[in-house]
Amino acid sequence: MNIVEKEEKLAAPCGLYCGVCFDYLIDNSCHGCGCECGECAASYHHEECGIYNCCVKQRGHKACHNCEEFPCSIIIRFCHDPAWLTHSIVLDNLRRRKAIGTQNWVREQRKAWSNKRYLRRWLWFQKECKNRWKRSQKESKEFLSDKE
Repeated sequence: MNIVEKEEKLAAPCGLYCGVCFDYLIDNSCHGCGCECGECAASYHHEECGIYNCCVKQRGHKACHNCEEFPCSIIIRFCHDPAWLTHSIVLDNLRRRKAIGTQNWVREQRKAWSNKRYLRRWLWFQKECKNRWKRSQKESKEFLSDKE
């Protein structure tokens, strides 16, 4: 696999840049959302991700911005997820990616994220979002079980 193919795996269909994901950088448990090896965390993400299933599996696109319905309610809801505030950048990322192409966008992301201070804050923010998501799952189950 050449460097372009490897880097394009870091351009998730939803507009996130996997090169700054905790699973990719810290855990080394994922090769990026574009990976189809079946052995990394991308497989789990593909199974659970409504965007991946809609964009890639059902419609055959590499990214949401290629869809005639972009931006749809699925990507808008993803962008405004109250637990995952790190998703707030996806619409802008997808628009930028459409304007300059995926290869140029990945290069631009790599350069932008080379700022270690900013990257450290982003990783901290991801961790906070993950904790918020876990709390929301627990509290939602408790809330919904009270309503039954």
